[in-house]
Amino acid sequence: MKGAYLPQELPQAYGTLDVNVFLEELIDANTALEVYVQKINDSKMDSGWFLPTLQQKEALSSSMMEGTQATLDGVLINQISPSDDDKNINEVVNYITATTIGMKRLKRGDFDNELIEEIHKELLSGNVRRCTETIGKYRDNQNYIGKNDGELVYTPPEPQYVPGLMNNLIEYMNSPSDNLRPLVRIAIIHAQFETIHPFGDGNGRVGRILIPLYLYSQDQIPAPFFFVSEALERDKHKYYKLLMDIREEGKWNEWIKFFLETVAKQCRKYIRIIADINKLYDATKEKACNLIKSSSSVIKIVDLMFKHPIFDAKTIQNNSDIPLATINRYLNVLLTEGIIFTDGKKRNRNFYFYDLLALIKD
Repeated sequence: MKGAYLPQELPQAYGTLDVNVFLEELIDANTALEVYVQKINDSKMDSGWFLPTLQQKEALSSSMMEGTQATLDGVLINQISPSDDDKNINEVVNYITATTIGMKRLKRGDFDNELIEEIHKELLSGNVRRCTETIGKYRDNQNYIGKNDGELVYTPPEPQYVPGLMNNLIEYMNSPSDNLRPLVRIAIIHAQFETIHPFGDGNGRVGRILIPLYLYSQDQIPAPFFFVSEALERDKHKYYKLLMDIREEGKWNEWIKFFLETVAKQCRKYIRIIADINKLYDATKEKACNLIKSSSSVIKIVDLMFKHPIFDAKTIQNNSDIPLATINRYLNVLLTEGIIFTDGKKRNRNFYFYDLLALIKD
């Protein structure tokens, strides 16, 4: 593509989209999303027990698309012993915090430039990236997208156009004048944001955070727990190619079709994971209660194991009213029976609930 690209403002010009091209995928994606939300609502466990871990997985997948080298185990261990030494883990932690900030802001009002800039500022806080002077601000310099070998792939709009394009995008997010469904709109919003590329760095992560935040703002999901980055990471070359096809050939229909297919695919995966988590919860609770007579205490421990699949005794103590000596005694029983495993340390042991980790990492 020659020169800086200047996208058309939203909404789409009449005739740009042909809903018939992606109608089947839209119906499938809407249905899958509705079932996913219902499965969470109907879960035998409070969703607060397992959604944080799934959110951490989403944050990890989104960060990995930008080259971050981190693992889910590393992120979960960092919860036990927080440290800002590992910038890779800091990026993942920032992603989770930025999503939470976005949800809280949207409870009070609509999308605006301040919110998007605040999300960006949180994502890149702690000097995790190079462009410290432009964190939380739209760029005032030209940026470029290239491959690892240095080949230039895409030149975003010149910086003087960014404020106007972002104002138009935000207006579309808050007050669209078309009659499209929210899932189609967020496909358009995400592609337009990535095309504007308003920041010097971190555009991909901000754009992916906007997906669950927008669906939350449109009452499609009760909290921003729609996790799509894993699927985009898996098909990232197709993802990037289809975004370029919009800019070079105006192929919006193909992009929207792919996005909706990704939504449906990921929803079905998490529907299965939630069902498997429910089964594991019942089995673990039954086995633990058979081993330990104090059922109320052991259920509290099991609940916390589902919220923190990697934990230490202090994690349980800080989140329950169970004495530390009792916690250690009960954990030793679960350890002996192979329900949990330890890192082998004599002191300050970390415990691993591998059955749950296996489901989440799948």
